Amino acid sequence: MKGLYFSGTGNTKYCVEQFLNCFGNNNLAVSIEAKNINDAFAEDNMIVFAYPIYFSNTPKIVHDFIVEHRNNFAGKNIFIIATMGLFSGDGTGCSARLFKKYGAKVIGGLHIKMPDCIEDVKLF
Repeated sequence: MKGLYFSGTGNTKYCVEQFLNCFGNNNLAVSIEAKNINDAFAEDNMIVFAYPIYFSNTPKIVHDFIVEHRNNFAGKNIFIIATMGLFSGDGTGCSARLFKKYGAKVIGGLHIKMPDCIEDVKLF
């Protein structure tokens, strides 16, 4: 099982690493921004893919990553983790539809509430 993640604050990285540890997986998760990201796909058929929810949607960097690496996801089993602040909207569903479109098998998803990083509370 390999963990791939995008994390702006470190919350999502922490969550995916804890998730992997629960399954006895000693591999650290790999950021989608890592230079050796293509190596991560070759190693495992099971991928835990994690990202934060930005205003009830997948961050653009995550969406673009999935589209760019669509051939690497074909035939893989994907478990999605979406970290959120107050609410997630359709957090895991946003990427699940993309993964399925590109031939991956989405086997589940998890939304995890974490401390929010929005500073202007009056906005909400």
